[in-house]
Amino acid sequence: MNSKQKRDRKFKLRTTLVVPFVLQIVVAVGLVWLISYRGGQKAVNESASQLREELTSRINEKLDSYTDIPQPINRLNASAFANGDINVSNPQGQYRFWQQMQIYPAISYIYCGDEGGGFLGVGRLNDRDRTELSLLFSNTTTNFKRQDFAFDESGNPTIQTGEIDEPYDPRVRPWYQAAKAVDKSVWSEIYPSFSTSHPTITASLRVYDRNNGSLIGVCATDFFLPEEVSNFLESLKIGKTGTAFIMERSGKLVGTSTSEPMVREIKNENERLSATASNNPTIKATANYLNGLFKDLDSIENVKQLEFGLDGEKQYVSVVPFQDRNLDWLVVLTIPEADFMAEINASRRNALWLSLAALGVAIAIGIFTSRWVTKPILEVSQATNKLAQGNLNQQVEPSPIIEINTLANSFNLMAGQLKDSFTTLEQKNQALRLAEENYRSIFENALEGIFQSSPTGQYISVNPALAKIYGYDSPAEMIQNITDIGKQIYVDSEKRAEFKKLIAQQDTVKGFEYRCYRQDSSIIWTQIDARVVRDHQNQILYYEGIVQDISERKNREAELKQQLQELKIEIDQSKRIKEVATLTESGYFQEVKQEIAEINLDEFWS
Repeated sequence: MNSKQKRDRKFKLRTTLVVPFVLQIVVAVGLVWLISYRGGQKAVNESASQLREELTSRINEKLDSYTDIPQPINRLNASAFANGDINVSNPQGQYRFWQQMQIYPAISYIYCGDEGGGFLGVGRLNDRDRTELSLLFSNTTTNFKRQDFAFDESGNPTIQTGEIDEPYDPRVRPWYQAAKAVDKSVWSEIYPSFSTSHPTITASLRVYDRNNGSLIGVCATDFFLPEEVSNFLESLKIGKTGTAFIMERSGKLVGTSTSEPMVREIKNENERLSATASNNPTIKATANYLNGLFKDLDSIENVKQLEFGLDGEKQYVSVVPFQDRNLDWLVVLTIPEADFMAEINASRRNALWLSLAALGVAIAIGIFTSRWVTKPILEVSQATNKLAQGNLNQQVEPSPIIEINTLANSFNLMAGQLKDSFTTLEQKNQALRLAEENYRSIFENALEGIFQSSPTGQYISVNPALAKIYGYDSPAEMIQNITDIGKQIYVDSEKRAEFKKLIAQQDTVKGFEYRCYRQDSSIIWTQIDARVVRDHQNQILYYEGIVQDISERKNREAELKQQLQELKIEIDQSKRIKEVATLTESGYFQEVKQEIAEINLDEFWS
């Protein structure tokens, strides 16, 4: 094959580059996508979903167990209270409470109160020792001050262990008020315990007299709300660093998987902690996210599986409503995506090795192909650089690749056209520079004042002649000092209004005359020819025009007017003199004059 045949042989760039690179890219990307996406993202999503469902189910089951226990206890005690087996004012029946406390260690208090203000119950006064029980009662015999007694191993009261000086009235406590408000088993709001000030929630039930149906009291059961719930949440394995918390619809915390207390002291008073005020950043961020996502937490009626970002890391969130009678809580789980990344990282490592192998093959093929393809492209690139540096005499050799050959021909044609265009452009630029210089010379050396001003009354540009007319040393000084043309230039404000009205109606004003203030406050006469310059939306951009000082002409006109007035007066006086002379020279006047002279005045007056 001779050299001419080699030069004439052409190849498509698509065949040369696209086919081998597409194959390697498809294989590499396909493997990465298949391994990373399917083996990673699917595992993360499924694991996160399963873990959230399992954990929320366990939490709800635990809460159900907590909330189910107090209800049958209250029904048994209410029945015994109504039958007289439990007497609050004359303590009787405490053994029942003691037995129930033995059976249910999660219960903190079991008690009843009557309408007379009496109170009887058994409680675990020391949360750390669940076996230590105390009899608690107050009635008229104790002046309604609650007294505490220890139990022996058989459930019999022994010695008194304490007394609270402050009178205790069960009728004003939240658990009593909650039961009186509804005729069914009810949960109180979370409130501070009378003796420990710890957050407490109570299940309570009305007790009626079996004979007349009147209300005789309320029986209630407490459990260690923050301790039991929080301990259970802490015991859960929520991924590696996940967090769980329970809150009311109001946002107040019920329990968390952290050791954070549920109350804080503010001005010597215990206040329940809101989730948005938690010291735990995950709880705080999740609560703020839910408040921002839902305008009202009451609108969460079913399970929500959500995601949000915290410090650049995705967080999987599950929100599950929990309801029991009048209890209405939200169980919230937050698990970082990083907890599930172990499998993802393993998949990525595998994908990395495969990608490196594919990359090695791609590099080998790429080096061979690029050496063959880039040589003519490099020639075009070098010619282009020289062209960009101003050397317009550039031509590149034809290439055996069809597309590059077309590119070379296009480059050669472009270089020729660009050279012609530069020559033409240089000529036009030279003409434009001359025109600009001529305009600048006219603007700077014109005898008339030339200006541009904004519709709001500020000068945009002025030439030296205009600055001189108004008594300023330079255009810059005039632009800086004149901030309101209507007030600082016009002597007569109505003339400014007339000017703006005319130019708004006609877009041009010719020969408009008005009096002006100069810098030294002296007054001169000027004449303005102006026009409006508008944008493509027909909005006024600025006014421009020419100003002439016509004070000298105005002075001459005034002097000429004065001279004409004086001449008119002289002409009128001469006319009167002439008329008098004509009258005195007339025959009639002479006859009258003669008659007057002949009259004897003495005879006339006598």
